[in-house]
Amino acid sequence: MAVSNLRSSHRLVAVLLLCILPWPAVWLGIYRLNSVIWTFVLYHGVCLLPAAFFGRRLWMDSFRAPTRTQWTAVFVATAIMGPLSVWVYSHLGDLFINRQNVLSMVTSRGFRLTQISWFGFYFIPVNAILEELFWRGVVLNELKGATPAAQRFGTAWTAVTFAAWHFLVLRLLLRPMWAEAVLGLIMCAGFFLEWVYERAERITVPILWHALVFDLPLVLIFASVLKHR
Repeated sequence: MAVSNLRSSHRLVAVLLLCILPWPAVWLGIYRLNSVIWTFVLYHGVCLLPAAFFGRRLWMDSFRAPTRTQWTAVFVATAIMGPLSVWVYSHLGDLFINRQNVLSMVTSRGFRLTQISWFGFYFIPVNAILEELFWRGVVLNELKGATPAAQRFGTAWTAVTFAAWHFLVLRLLLRPMWAEAVLGLIMCAGFFLEWVYERAERITVPILWHALVFDLPLVLIFASVLKHR
């Protein structure tokens, strides 16, 4: 029993450290290497992919096709969120985004304005899959399968740490005070995706929500920023 508890404690410490790893990875990519590509390599390739692969026993059984009802819910939400996001940006975008700052930030880090289509084809599926397998599939499942105390705060910890590292990016893209506001929205999205995962009992469902309802509108807004350069 003592050996089992020790192993459980070691696994808990390991998963808590995993949640912190995106901070140095994204900081190194954006602030030191000044590269959009290296930021994704470090975040997706060094932080998320290895953990998702080696922790696949935690999510593999839930990697099943969504039901028809689940597909319908995703498509309806996508049909609403995509156009709504573009409309909000076109009418209110100047309140929270300085286009010139955004363009300067991304182009100075190697992003070419003609790469937006390729960026979307990569970012939407890859980011959603890896983030959901990591944050919900590995981190959330590991915490909920650990000690009783870990089970109680697992949901909050996962949502908060999922959102927190985004501040490193948001502070460069948004006007003052808006980064904190959007951080709160990302945290709410984290809680929502955890609820979707637990309700659907399929990791594929939060992946679809993440990709189509949350990340697709971000790419559409980013494309609108570039279009109005």
